[in-house]
Amino acid sequence: MIKYILNTKKAHYSSNLNGDNLRQKIEDIFGQNNLKFVGKFTSQNAFEAYDKWTYIKWYVPNFKRKTAYLNGEIITSEKGSLLQLNIKPNPVIAIFPILTVLIGIITLIVAASNNKTLIFGLLIIVVAILFHLFGMFLRSRLQNNFKNHLDLQKV
Repeated sequence: MIKYILNTKKAHYSSNLNGDNLRQKIEDIFGQNNLKFVGKFTSQNAFEAYDKWTYIKWYVPNFKRKTAYLNGEIITSEKGSLLQLNIKPNPVIAIFPILTVLIGIITLIVAASNNKTLIFGLLIIVVAILFHLFGMFLRSRLQNNFKNHLDLQKV
């Protein structure tokens, strides 16, 4: 339930390439400049990628600015390789709907009989739902772009 609320997704993909060839293919993809995402290896078998779109344009130290993030790990077996991916939208996009729904519910409780406040509370909840859907779109966009460039099969 927490994964759904925070809009994170874990995915597993298989590849018929061995671990070294898959690593090299991923490094080659990360080296291309014309893609919608960029990435790098953080260790021998772990990597991270993120969307080129930015959510916040100005620089804020220790603040994530990209719209979606992907962390992956290559696991080798005798049949080929397995990629474990953890994809999530920007933390602001993930947390904003939760806070907005809470504010909307509090507004609805306070509204009691005031129609204008009731409509405002419902409008806040609709905005939260739209932000949650926007986070799902951004997460899926990064996942699909990454998957399509590697020709992976879902496990």
